[in-house]
Amino acid sequence: MNIVELSFLFCFCLSSISAITSEVHGKKWLAYVFRPFTIILLIGFVLESRPLSFYHEAILLALVFSLLGDTMMMLKKKRFLAGLLFFLLAQAALASAFYSRLKPGFLPWPVWPLVLLAALMLGLIWKNLGKYKIPVCFYLLVILTMARLALELPHQLPGFKSWLAASGALFFLLSDAILAVNQFHRPFKNAQVLILSTFYLALLLLSLSI
Repeated sequence: MNIVELSFLFCFCLSSISAITSEVHGKKWLAYVFRPFTIILLIGFVLESRPLSFYHEAILLALVFSLLGDTMMMLKKKRFLAGLLFFLLAQAALASAFYSRLKPGFLPWPVWPLVLLAALMLGLIWKNLGKYKIPVCFYLLVILTMARLALELPHQLPGFKSWLAASGALFFLLSDAILAVNQFHRPFKNAQVLILSTFYLALLLLSLSI
């Protein structure tokens, strides 16, 4: 890792802390600066990373879609469906990245905990989804597919970067689960801290997996 990549990561850490702190203290104008800037720094890190590959480009695309999705979600008049669409595209890009490194013959066991998680989440939020039932179900299917493919990586390609990718996928899933519970089940204190911290950690791990 060269000095430029290290600089991007250092600035990312500072910016992510600033973004979370801004949300905690209700400084929306600062959040409008630091939330997108945090992801832009990771995009810069990935652009600097080598070697170039389909996996590299797909992770980069996922970061760009995540930037657009988070921007929609943070607006004063939240554009939930637009944000959901961009994040869905991010999950599809991640799924494509993971699939590009895999071969047929997947392990069966990772499916069951993901199915149980999906059932639990839908059981908690279903009655409050209203007009979002179909979009949320479709998004859930895509993100679970992404997570399923990520969990296959350490099995087929043993190594540190495979574990980084799998961990990043699970933290992305956790972040979305917390967001869903907070928005559609029961709002709770410090939800935004948990949502953003797990979200940024997910993006960081995924970027480091290149």
